[in-house]
Amino acid sequence: MWARIIRECHCEERSSRRLRRRRRRISLFEPRHRRGNLSRDFFASLALTTTFLPLLASAQLSVVRVDTLNVGHERAWAHPCWSPDGKTIYFTASDYAGIWSCPAAGGSLTQITTDRGSGYGFAISADGSRISWRRTLPGTLPGERIQEAVVMDLPGGSPAVIASGRSVSLPSFLRSEPVVSVGDRLQSAPATVLPPGTVTVLGIENTRIAVLRDGVKSLLDPLGDGSYVWPSLSPDGSKLVAYETGKGTFVALPDGSHPVMIGRRDAPDWTRDGRWLIYMDDRDDGHAIRSSGIAYASPDGKVKGALTAASGRIEMFPQCSPVSDAIVCSTLQGEILVITYGETPR
Repeated sequence: MWARIIRECHCEERSSRRLRRRRRRISLFEPRHRRGNLSRDFFASLALTTTFLPLLASAQLSVVRVDTLNVGHERAWAHPCWSPDGKTIYFTASDYAGIWSCPAAGGSLTQITTDRGSGYGFAISADGSRISWRRTLPGTLPGERIQEAVVMDLPGGSPAVIASGRSVSLPSFLRSEPVVSVGDRLQSAPATVLPPGTVTVLGIENTRIAVLRDGVKSLLDPLGDGSYVWPSLSPDGSKLVAYETGKGTFVALPDGSHPVMIGRRDAPDWTRDGRWLIYMDDRDDGHAIRSSGIAYASPDGKVKGALTAASGRIEMFPQCSPVSDAIVCSTLQGEILVITYGETPR
């Protein structure tokens, strides 16, 4: 399993034993759901940060309540994410074999697909009308594999293959239009879908951060010779957060310039207002995660705190609701948790 994950994220080139172990754990849980928004110039970003800092210095986040989503125990559930309207939670199983959904308020479980590998890197369109995933099929020769990118209308549509090949990227969306690369070739990326200058984070390709701007794909390397995971844009599109496997988390402008290191913040995700980063504060022994809680930090890394460190559960890979002060995450035991939080004076 580890060899497959390392190949998936192209992390074989480093020889450091500690870094290899770190990458193995990071690569297994590479983020899947990306936001794309309008870029702002550097001075606007700086002004925004300067405005927020005095407010964040006197503020803190705290848990209001924690609910367990009632989705049964027949599988170990993992990697949940929100629909754009915050009404539905999508997730997969720990082996990535399938995608399911459930109302955030509770209700019946719906299976969307059983495709092998579909739970790794699936994407939801910005209007919530479509879902896309990548599946892996056996080829005609021994040991050969074929990858296909699939898109399906929600709810209850029929899957349609939009790309096929030996190397197909994880899918993304420009609003409701799917975007995927076959090898180095980008397809299904109309430049007219979004306003000029719009930056969309596509994910990770060849250890770099793949972004799309005006229909042109480029690979960002903000720190130089980096190997990146977990990239996402802030809700207003003014900042990019990502994790470099040897150096930690940084926040930069959408084009990757002016990166600021903010320490180790695993699997970071922006709150709906972009004021905070929510992340998993985990500890491992080089082979497995031994403890993990959900924590928060300001975008400059100067204000931080724990949300659920004393819960006793191993909570992982938080995703923030786009419409409310809520976080969804999974546990090592396969539960799906919905954490409601609030901001209070420090």
